[in-house]
Amino acid sequence: MTKYETAILFHPELPEDRRKEFLAKIEGIVASFGGEILKQDDWGIRKLAYSIRKTSNAFYTFLTYSGRRGVVEEVERNIKIFDDVMRHMTSRVEFEIKPAAAEPAPEEGSPAAEGGGETPGTPLPADEAPPA
Repeated sequence: MTKYETAILFHPELPEDRRKEFLAKIEGIVASFGGEILKQDDWGIRKLAYSIRKTSNAFYTFLTYSGRRGVVEEVERNIKIFDDVMRHMTSRVEFEIKPAAAEPAPEEGSPAAEGGGETPGTPLPADEAPPA
């Protein structure tokens, strides 16, 4: 199943029980598509970069979930119906670690970082001079 992340910005004056009720509804929708909520991250009330509907703050919530085809369309349809959502955005999430990103970067001052490419203690062939 594909994994998705949806960022939801709720109106800051929305009561907590209504927000939790709406998120439970979203969880039910995801479950009906054979998926599950993997993570729910509530950031709380944060200042917006610009005003939305004459409001300068919003309650940020991030949902990470998985599901079959059609789950995103249904989740976004329900978000659009709910009046107290100011903005939302959904993106597909890749959890795989790329091998190049997993390798540690060479430290400054080491021969590998200076372009020498050799590790300390590596013997040089007898006919080759050390790099300058």
